[in-house]
Amino acid sequence: MLGGVAGAPLVMPSGALAELLAWGGRVRASISENGGSGSAAAGPATATELTPERARALEALADIIIPETDTPGAAEAGVTEFVTALVDGWLDDEDRDRFLAGLDTVDPAARERFGTDLADCPEAQRTQLVGEFDAELVRLREDPDARASRYFFHDVKRFTITAYFTSEVGLDALGYRTTFRTFEGCAPLTPAESRP
Repeated sequence: MLGGVAGAPLVMPSGALAELLAWGGRVRASISENGGSGSAAAGPATATELTPERARALEALADIIIPETDTPGAAEAGVTEFVTALVDGWLDDEDRDRFLAGLDTVDPAARERFGTDLADCPEAQRTQLVGEFDAELVRLREDPDARASRYFFHDVKRFTITAYFTSEVGLDALGYRTTFRTFEGCAPLTPAESRP
């Protein structure tokens, strides 16, 4: 997985990686501009659709997809905050509702199998359940009549990977050492610089 992302500058169309990074920056900017919520229209008082229970399940999934190793994991990259912004202000209603409905099945599945929520399971059990979600996604991708992109785990994976590799820690993991927090192209000149 990481090899494919690391090779993105070689296999992606020219400018596509820059567009992805710019989009990730806009999502992250909407988080800070709106007091933690991703919704640009709603303002800082908006409650999030990604409840604490859903966020906890998402983080448990994301930490199995991109665990902390010699590089930071998904949690340190702010994956949960990124997905909160997507859910609150970037996904259309149908995609948001489908994603949240799928996310709501994670803890019941873990409780049925292991007797506790996914986040409280030992890593081996979390890995096993995530592996089962992934196997179902692979099965759906191989079925010509299924729409794998409509399975919630498809979104969990793509949101996690996008959030990670558009974050500063993700870019550092890829070897990109220079990340700019802001670009101020129209900065006013100082009096000394404005003299002819």
